[in-house]
Amino acid sequence: MRLDDICIVNTDVTASDDFYREGLGLERRMRNVRFADFLIGDGPRLAMWMRPSIAETVGEAYPSAPGLPFRVTVELADQQALERAAAVSSAMRLSPSPAHPVRWVVTDPDGFATVLTSSATGRPRIAEIELTVSDVARSYDFLERLGFVPRPSDGRLHFDGGNVLLTVLDAAAPRLGPAESASFTRNGGHVMLAIELATGEEVDAMHADLTARGLVASGPPAVFEWGARSTYFVDPDGYIWEIYAWVETPK
Repeated sequence: MRLDDICIVNTDVTASDDFYREGLGLERRMRNVRFADFLIGDGPRLAMWMRPSIAETVGEAYPSAPGLPFRVTVELADQQALERAAAVSSAMRLSPSPAHPVRWVVTDPDGFATVLTSSATGRPRIAEIELTVSDVARSYDFLERLGFVPRPSDGRLHFDGGNVLLTVLDAAAPRLGPAESASFTRNGGHVMLAIELATGEEVDAMHADLTARGLVASGPPAVFEWGARSTYFVDPDGYIWEIYAWVETPK
C-alpha cells in the first residue's frame, strides 16, 4: 500500500501556491481555484485543498474537532535547494537528527509546519509523515487494515507508505523534546491522506470493510469530475482518508 497524496486543508490556495512554489522551490503539478499540488520526486505529492471545497466533498463526515498535531518531513534535492528554501521568513533551524545533520522547519501562511532537509541521494521526496494519535493500538490495527506494512523501528511505530515513512506517535506521550514538538503542525488544521487502488471494485470493497468496522464515510464510492472513483473516511483521530482509483478521463 502506498500514499499518493498528503493534502493539507488550507484557506487560500494562492497564498499556499506562492509559499510552496516560490518560497520553497517545489515543482507545481497543477492548480485550480480550490486545489494545488506539488511533485516531490517519485513518492507522494504534497497538496493543498481549500477547506470549503473539501468539507463539501467529505460531507457530514468532515471532522468538527480541531486536528491533532502532525509533521511532514521533505528532503530537497541538495544543500543549495535547502539553503534557498530556508531563506523564507518563517524558517527556524532545528537540531541535527541521526539521519539529517541540517534541518529547518518552515511554517506556511495557514500555520502548517514542514521540516526541510537535504537528500543523501540527490533525489527530492517526502521522507516521512508523523501522525499523533489518541490510541496507538487502534491506529496500528486501522493502518494494517488499510494494507500498510509495519517496518522495523527505533522504538516508534513505523509503516511503509511506499517511498515514504508513515509514523504513529502517542499524542499524550510523544517522547519529543520541546524543539521537536514545536516543529509539528499545531494549528488545529486537518490533513488528508490519499490511497490509490488499482480498480473501482477495490475501492468498493475497502469502503464496505471500513464502514462495517464503524468508520464514518462521506457516502458510497462515486465517480468525481476528475475521473476517480472515490470515497472519504475520517478516522477516530480526525485524519481524513481518501480511497480512490482512476476509472475515467478527467472532465
